[in-house]
Amino acid sequence: MVVHAANLIGRDGVAATSIGDVIAASSAPRGSIYHHFPGGKTQLMTEAVRYAGDFISYRISRESSATPAEAVAEIGDVWRRMLVNTDFEFGCPVLAGGLARRSEPEVADESDQIFARWTRLISTRLIHEGVEADRADSLAQLIIASIEGAVGLCQTQRSVEPLDRVIAELSRLCDAAAS
Repeated sequence: MVVHAANLIGRDGVAATSIGDVIAASSAPRGSIYHHFPGGKTQLMTEAVRYAGDFISYRISRESSATPAEAVAEIGDVWRRMLVNTDFEFGCPVLAGGLARRSEPEVADESDQIFARWTRLISTRLIHEGVEADRADSLAQLIIASIEGAVGLCQTQRSVEPLDRVIAELSRLCDAAAS
């Protein structure tokens, strides 16, 4: 149910994702939602955003990517596949959760914590590569904002070109900052 909720949030946003939509997508019995999520929609949406955040956190912190530029490229590859495989319908559930502040402040708070975690993870990688701490934090936020924006442009233009360009620039910027 959490995975289906994350997918629906990424496609439709928090406000447009109902418990009924999640039940239909997951083929779960209605009672199971309230059994597993006694906090209702807010709890389900929060856990779905957390799940999506953990997925990207894992990608950022993987040791297989030796440099921050390689980690950025890996994140770009993940987004490229998701965008193409969903015919450009899927955006970031974490960003969608953050944009739901008026209707679901708890979900937005979770998104805020996830963006802070991503920033710390990326910043730590940059510092490990020799980037000064203040610059690493600023660069980490630039990376996140750029990728999130590129995903939105890709959805609008129905093309991965904006993401490819942003990833290439961010990779060069990371390499230059680490030199």
